[in-house]
Amino acid sequence: MLAIMAMSVFSFVPNFANADFQSQGTWVRMNGYITQWNTTDGNSTRTFGWIIANAAIVNKNGTTHEWATAYATWSDILRAYPMGEHALGDVNVSDMIMGNFSYTFSFYTARLLNVSDLSFNKTETGHDFYLAGIWNVTQRTETINITWSDPTTNVPWGDHMRQITITWTDTPVAINANGILVADWGSPYGWVGKFVLSIDGVGTLSGFAWKSIIWTRELNICDLSERGKVDINDLVKVAKHYGEAPGFGNYDPSLDVNGEGQIGIGDLTTIAANIQG
Repeated sequence: MLAIMAMSVFSFVPNFANADFQSQGTWVRMNGYITQWNTTDGNSTRTFGWIIANAAIVNKNGTTHEWATAYATWSDILRAYPMGEHALGDVNVSDMIMGNFSYTFSFYTARLLNVSDLSFNKTETGHDFYLAGIWNVTQRTETINITWSDPTTNVPWGDHMRQITITWTDTPVAINANGILVADWGSPYGWVGKFVLSIDGVGTLSGFAWKSIIWTRELNICDLSERGKVDINDLVKVAKHYGEAPGFGNYDPSLDVNGEGQIGIGDLTTIAANIQG
């Protein structure tokens, strides 16, 4: 039975369209690849994973407002896509042809709960991007079960129908832990740089990051194609990857807008709630 996470709907961008309000601000979207994990016990582990952060500092009628979302997913299994066609792990290909097989994949997720400090001013913090707050970190062990229909016929491989189910267990690693995410953009173009995420009780994650800065217009995290508004195309894009999670060859972490570790009903309802006319 496909595990579905609890549905949650968020509207991520305040409406400043009213003529009584005047707002100016900076919106930043940061995406990155996690390559290194230095744990609290002093070990350094090569990892593969992703980090995504969206943040804004907005001045509305003289009052400064800050908001941010951030989440990271990583594993010490160094195959970027364990279920990809070129990285099947320990799965026996003959078992696949006979019909059924399963794959177990373990990874970690870190999710920002609350923002305590946010800055895009390097003079203030020594970094181009500075985000401090409270985080939850969880280890997830996921079992992916795949069943191919009618496996004994001579139907071409791509024509077989497959059914995918996922079960998982979550183990808390750090709850309500203090964490700081910093990033510095590279030169000469200023788009690609490095990041460090430090969380109490977890250690330090680091890797490469790139940014997208948007001036004078709101950044909605559901605007996946960065066209300036959320529309049906964003909803369709997520629907095509419904049910996918880390461990799938086609998993795209940017489509997991809620940062819950699987592209599911919560992501669809969140994007639907943010569609603009």
